[in-house]
Amino acid sequence: MMIAVVLSANIRKMIKDNVLVRKPVGLEAAGSMNILFTDKTGTLTNGKMSVRGIILGNGKEYSSYGSMKTSCFSLGEIYRLSCVTNTDTSPGAKKTVVGGNSTDKALAVSLGDDYFLPDRGKVVKKQAFDSSRKYSSADVKVGKELRRFVKGAPDRLMRYVGRYLNEDGQSVVLDDAEKKNLVLRIKAYAAQGERMILICIDDRGDMTSLTMIAAVAVTDKVRSDAKRSVEALCMAGIQVVMITGDSKETAECIAKKCGLITSERNLILGGEELSKLSDTEVKKLLPRLAVVSRALPFDKSRLVRIAQEMELVVGMTGDGINDAPALKRADIGFSMGSGTGVAKDAGDIIILDDRLASIVKAVLYGRNIFKSIRKFITLQLTMNFSAVGVSMIGPFIGYEAPVTVAQMLWINIVMDTLGGLAFAGEAASERCMRERPKRRDEPILNGYMINQIFFLGSFTIALCLGMLLLPAISGHFRYMKDDVVLLTAFFALFIFTSVFNCFNARSDRIRLFSGLTGNPMFMLIMSAICGIQLVFTYLGGAVLRTVPLTVGELGYTMLLSLLVFPFDILRKLLWRLRGKKEGF
Repeated sequence: MMIAVVLSANIRKMIKDNVLVRKPVGLEAAGSMNILFTDKTGTLTNGKMSVRGIILGNGKEYSSYGSMKTSCFSLGEIYRLSCVTNTDTSPGAKKTVVGGNSTDKALAVSLGDDYFLPDRGKVVKKQAFDSSRKYSSADVKVGKELRRFVKGAPDRLMRYVGRYLNEDGQSVVLDDAEKKNLVLRIKAYAAQGERMILICIDDRGDMTSLTMIAAVAVTDKVRSDAKRSVEALCMAGIQVVMITGDSKETAECIAKKCGLITSERNLILGGEELSKLSDTEVKKLLPRLAVVSRALPFDKSRLVRIAQEMELVVGMTGDGINDAPALKRADIGFSMGSGTGVAKDAGDIIILDDRLASIVKAVLYGRNIFKSIRKFITLQLTMNFSAVGVSMIGPFIGYEAPVTVAQMLWINIVMDTLGGLAFAGEAASERCMRERPKRRDEPILNGYMINQIFFLGSFTIALCLGMLLLPAISGHFRYMKDDVVLLTAFFALFIFTSVFNCFNARSDRIRLFSGLTGNPMFMLIMSAICGIQLVFTYLGGAVLRTVPLTVGELGYTMLLSLLVFPFDILRKLLWRLRGKKEGF
């Protein structure tokens, strides 16, 4: 019940932070994540691509389609026709571009109003972009002529380019010097973090002889909070690895801007390099891995499997159909809100705004949930230990039933239902993000919790029994038949110590009230318990075996129960003095 209450309370909070939890178990696992494999586009970058530059085969550069068309109309028309037909976009209402991926949209939008011109050619056949081929093609009938337009990664297509179209749209031989210069220009753009697209005509229809139309630089700015989010995850002990289909130069530039490449993690692997490595070799390199470029969907699933074999808790982001297997295999699958329905169904958590910062929030809440559960268990076991101890020892000191069945029912409500509700609202503390992730086999009970349960429980037992046995304490209460006044005070003492132990259990810091303002429900519930206890004390009668206490008797009982505070502070100080840093 406690886990269900804590999860539901935090899931409601997380929607405000653009995190939609589909599978509650995934949220708890997010707090224990050791490594996160993340996409680049839309997660580390804004996901809004635009054309930054167009390079022609003769080396001339234009900043936009408009400026290119003004200087070379014929070539501009061929370029326009390629961008219209060899993308998965289509005209929408009020001159909008719909469909296609971010690159397709960037090419289509760059045409401006020319995208909506009636002369669009007739598409006879299309071959969609495939991550293994790294290109797409479209057979287009222009008048009586059939042309095959090809669009893809320069490092895959440039080797087949032997000609280019000049400003008049005429095919010209591309000599080795010009080709070398083009490659250098393309790499220079890629090194600045731009995605480079090569647009060509397939002369023979078999991809062995290409005529270059233009090389297009598509830019996607890094999110303003990406570097800060990466730093937060690294501080939390989570390794972040970027997996992208971009070239190594582009991937390296973006990774540096996001702070992914450090002195400890500076390895950049290409998809082909990764495929040639054995699983054993990948395991040795994984701690240093920062980026995987030109990656295939299979690479994601393989990396998840290898990381899990290393006993790491693995997170994976994804937005496409091809990402679904990796999202399913990962311990925590983060689907992007802008992604496909298949990806969302495969993920555990949907990041509504696609931002890495929201994943940081998911980790924070995941860790907070685990801590809240630990706090509640500490409280419950402390109270159980105290209740059992008092009930077992009571008959040996002359009190056959120090706690009645009816009183025990109220005690159970306090430590189960009300205690669970109180800890469910605990605010997520940023301190959680400075801790190392929990091990996959991390036990619920750790050394700190056992220490608190045993010593605080023992002190509570000693305090309660001291009230019954020590004349110095019991002498403060009136004598009545069957010691009913003393037993009423004893019942009140047990509840009050339980309430104050809730404060001890909610924080492992010396400052007991640290972060209390972030959980107003806690104070409300604790106040309600004390108020109900006062009602039971004065109106419980024979049902709860209570009689009204005087103000002095009630005040003395309250002062006694407050002793659990200095005792637990002393326990925490001794724990720290022993060099122990472990907490919840």
